[in-house]
Formats: sequence, C-alpha cells, structure tokens
Amino acid sequence: MADNTYSLLKASGYHPEQELSARSILSASELGKRYRLAISGGRRSSLFQIDGYIISSGKRCDKLVLVENAGDDWAEIFVELKGVDVASAIEQLRVSLGSPLFKHATNKEVRARIVAQSFPSHRSNPIMEKAKIEFMRKFQYELRGMKTGQQDAI
Repeated sequence: MADNTYSLLKASGYHPEQELSARSILSASELGKRYRLAISGGRRSSLFQIDGYIISSGKRCDKLVLVENAGDDWAEIFVELKGVDVASAIEQLRVSLGSPLFKHATNKEVRARIVAQSFPSHRSNPIMEKAKIEFMRKFQYELRGMKTGQQDAI
C-alpha cells in the first residue's frame, strides 16, 4: 500500500499538473475559472487533473489539490471549476469524493470547492445550503462555493 494519496497516484502512473513542492500559492484554472489556495507554513502541495485523466468517464470533478501537513497527515481539496450549474457541480464532487482511489488513512482533512464566475448568496441557493449540510453530516467534508479568483487558505 502506498504511503499517501500522492504516492498512490504517482505509483498508478498519474503525473501531477504541479509536482509536490513547497509553495505559498497554488493556482488552478480552466475555461476562465481560477482556484487560488494560500498555503501557510511552507508546506508542500501538488495538483492533479481528475476530469478526463484520473477519471475519464462518468461524473467527476476537475482537480485535486493535495497539501502535506505535519507528520503523515494530508489535506485533500476537490475542486470543481463551474459556470453556473451548482447542482451538477455538487454531484460531480459527490461522485469524486466517493471514489476509493482517493481514500487513504493519511487524509485527515478533506474539502470540496465549487468555483464559479458568480455565486448567489447562500440564502438564495437552497441547493447549495442543503449540500453543505449533507457533505458535513455524511462525509465530514466542508463544501464551499467560491467566486473565481477568490482566495482559499490552508
């Protein structure tokens, strides 16, 4: 068994878009949408393409960010870069989060992010609010909607 999700993916022949290295900002973009992650403490991070590469059929999210924490602990951040179809983005994340390929004992923190050109306020988007509750109850994962270019932090 691989030591962590990063080494498991590498051993399976998948090459990251951004190799594992220390960086203060990790950025991923697709079709005009951009996810930015500020990484504190000089921790190492990597970015993998899921859609069309690691998972090539069915529903799946766009990207996987892996951040190395203290010891053998890792954080996984699943990212869906979307136009406006929040319901579809939620389903793509739900399927990706459930994939056994990304399950590993060292993944102590898992997040899901939907990055869109614009996002309605939480009160006017009951689909997103219900999904946030479901993801926390069912998976213990934080789901968050973000506008393109808005910075996330870890």
